[in-house]
Amino acid sequence: MAAGNDLLIVGVDDDPKSLVLLKRIVESGGYSFVGVSSGKELLQTLKSKKPRVILMDIMMPGMNGFEAAIRVRTGFPDLACAIIYVTARQGEEDLRGGVAAGGNDFVLKPINREKLLSRIEKWIGRVHTIKTAI
Repeated sequence: MAAGNDLLIVGVDDDPKSLVLLKRIVESGGYSFVGVSSGKELLQTLKSKKPRVILMDIMMPGMNGFEAAIRVRTGFPDLACAIIYVTARQGEEDLRGGVAAGGNDFVLKPINREKLLSRIEKWIGRVHTIKTAI
């Protein structure tokens, strides 16, 4: 894998303003960022890019974030990346559904820069540890 891809973060959100904000935060932390506006676009992107973290909105038209996460986990089983839901939803059923769909973590909207970057760093470290242990 190319070194540039080691720190790639993909953001998935149907709101262009949210993608701009995610891009700003992620790039300020020294990571590369690719933003897509749907689960379908994410699946297409994963055919050529291997992110370390996917930042996933839950409420999107067509394919919601949980459905997209399931498709990532089943369609790309060798992809060692964390899925962090970035959402305003925080009910118990959302938390359980998110984990059951293959997600790893949640960051609540409105997005706090420090919290989001600390979660990204946490999961990049874990993904690296898992990959080197195998």
